[in-house]
Amino acid sequence: MPSSLPPLNALRTFEVAARKLSFSAAARELCVTQGAISKQIQLLEQYLEQPLFDRSSSGITLTEAGRQYLPFISRAMETIQGATAMLQQNVHGPQSLVLNLTPSFSNLWLIPRLAQLNKAMPELSLRMTSGDGAYQFQGAEADMAIRCLPLSLSHEHSTLLVEEVLLPVVSPERLRHSPIHEPLDLLSHKLLLHTTRPQLWRQFLQQWIDLTGTGFQPRYNHGFEHFYMSLEAARQGQGIALIPDFMARDALQSGELVNPLGIQYQSGYGFYFLVPPYRSRNGGVQQFYHWLLDALNEPA
Repeated sequence: MPSSLPPLNALRTFEVAARKLSFSAAARELCVTQGAISKQIQLLEQYLEQPLFDRSSSGITLTEAGRQYLPFISRAMETIQGATAMLQQNVHGPQSLVLNLTPSFSNLWLIPRLAQLNKAMPELSLRMTSGDGAYQFQGAEADMAIRCLPLSLSHEHSTLLVEEVLLPVVSPERLRHSPIHEPLDLLSHKLLLHTTRPQLWRQFLQQWIDLTGTGFQPRYNHGFEHFYMSLEAARQGQGIALIPDFMARDALQSGELVNPLGIQYQSGYGFYFLVPPYRSRNGGVQQFYHWLLDALNEPA
């Protein structure tokens, strides 16, 4: 066994291919050809003198050696990434941070509060990118992320910012034409679906309305992927939308939308602040996190 370190490029290729369990997916992430991926894996296997992948017509799987090797290489790559990011931070300034967050969180809450953020952290240069679903910091440029996830203590590198409390909101004009005096009256309006979580309305209605023997059934209008889209549709009189309370706050305070019964639904989800270990002690990250926490939980 040679005493020198394995080639770094081969190690990086192995980590991506093992994480994706696909040479073609690894090639796309690393912006190289599939042949280049195979060549790097073969180089590493020759160096280690044992196979890391089992190859078959149906795809690839890790050998026992590959399964043992992967967590060590993943941690090593994260350490290298963290050390590099720390040095780059010293060049670009300690308050230059990249935040990846959901479009609704940015559009409905953070962007309208940038003036408050500027006052609290005048030296912060925040670069925002959008995304949704699970976030992997490995190989990504973001220093921190915000995601809506099921309430759990097991989300990696995450801290709960605020629980998701959904409000049924409707335009005042629509309400004038069809008043809502009790929960059952909600069904006289069309409901706007959240397409990535279509169960939300069913769960909300089960909490507030007993439909047994009433003959009433929900009527749905258009469906939307993001809360900011549903909120705008509600503002335009398209129906009732379920929107997180802190995202609906500005529209409710301005009178553009109304929560006619003042009712709410705790969805079992929450908005989490995600930060990798190599960023967790950064002063700018910590200050931004505490500003988020205070601003999100301030009284309406």
